Order: sequence, then C-alpha cells, then structure tokens
Amino acid sequence: MTMTTRRLRSIDELGFSAVLSDLDGVVYRGDAPVPGAVDRFRRWQHAGIPYCFVTNNAEKAPDAFADKIRGLGIACEAEQVVTSGDVALDYIRTHYAAGSGVYVIGTPSFKHRVAEAGFELVETGAAAVLVALDRTFNYAMMTTALRNLLGGAHLIGTNPDLIRPLADGFEPGAGAITQSIAAASGATPIFMGKPDPTIIHAAMARLGVAPDYAIMIGDKLDTDILAGQRAGVTSIFMETGVPIDSRSPVIPEFILASL
Repeated sequence: MTMTTRRLRSIDELGFSAVLSDLDGVVYRGDAPVPGAVDRFRRWQHAGIPYCFVTNNAEKAPDAFADKIRGLGIACEAEQVVTSGDVALDYIRTHYAAGSGVYVIGTPSFKHRVAEAGFELVETGAAAVLVALDRTFNYAMMTTALRNLLGGAHLIGTNPDLIRPLADGFEPGAGAITQSIAAASGATPIFMGKPDPTIIHAAMARLGVAPDYAIMIGDKLDTDILAGQRAGVTSIFMETGVPIDSRSPVIPEFILASL
C-alpha cells in the first residue's frame, strides 16, 4: 500500500502522549527560536506531555544543549536531550576496547567526551576515525584521517547530514565532512544518529513511552522522518527548516507549516 501525506492545520489534530523533536530547524535556527516553537513546548509542559529532543548535532554535550533550550524559554534538563554523539560513544564503547586510539574530528567538547569515555585521542595508529561537526576542518585534518583509514582504521560519522539550517541560511553538516573523507579514502562510513532508529529508541526509553503513543517532529526527510518511521513512531515533517526534497523516496505521514 502506498503511503499518502496529509497536511495538518494544527498538531492538535493528532493524538499522542509524548513528543520527540529535532532541534535545528524545528526549535531554533542558529540562536533564534523558530516562530511558535517556544509557546508550543510550554503548552506541552503545562499539559504534562513529556518531550525529548533528538539531535544529530554532536558539537555539544546534552547539558549544553539543555542550557540553550532553556535560554529560549523552554523547560529542559540534560536528560531530555539525546545527541548523535551519545549514540556514537555507545557504539565505540561496544566495538572497541577501552584505551583504543581514536582520531577525532569535532569540537573540543566532543573530543573531551571521547576521552572521558576511556579512549585515547591520537593522530596516528587509530582504530577508528570519528567525525562530528567541526568548523575548523581543513586539508591537513583530511590528510590525517586518510592516512589512518589507509592504515586500517574504520570511518565513523556521528550523522549523515549534508546541510544544517542557520538563522540566515544553511551550512555544510558533519555528513559533508565525512563524505569528503570517504571519497578520498574509499572507506565506507558507518553513520550514527538519524536515520538509524537507535537514537529514537533511546529517547522513548527515557520518556518511558511506546512507539504507538509518541510523535516525531523533524525537518529532514532522510534523517528525522525516516528515523521516526523506522522506529514505528508517527512522524511529522516541519516546513520551518530544510526545504522538502521532492526527489527523496521518504514519504512523510504528515506535513505541518508551524508548531
């Protein structure tokens, strides 16, 4: 049966008891809140509807994201944020021995989290090359990643996002960095975060809710919406972030102009 898309006038048309939501493009763009988002999450809080934010952005730890969300006027604790960095750290803990060398491309905060997880940050002889969003990414870093991959390291990307929404437009995402390294090395990247449903399952576990009772809100078909669908969660495409890609094979169940 072919899935059809329904345009919602209001998210109140749907029945649900928990909310999973992307951040960039849904709650804020850059440092500016998306119109209507703050009021909507405040209403959910007052109504006792639990929510958890699931973001492919690994440049900060959950507590830093929670600080930013609270700064917008939305109640949020670190436990209400699950990042692709969390998923990536769980993955390397499972697949690599403690103390293994990892070459990390990412922010100082993300590198600190990798070190705190018990791995050695190295430039050579890495067991894995772990790539997150890094606005200082350059040719020298690509060369270091390439040499480690040619030496047998595995390529792990925190997320496959090629672009990210900002207040005044878009910027390349961590997926663009990972794919450039993959093109040079011939390595096949393993991607964490959405569209893999692991991050959605983690968020539902924190809220104590089953898929049938939750909704997923996002602005990217191939990550947010696909992850929600793979996790069995009703998914809503928001038109406040990345423009809908008519070429995508992912068909959203619902489309909403604004929260």
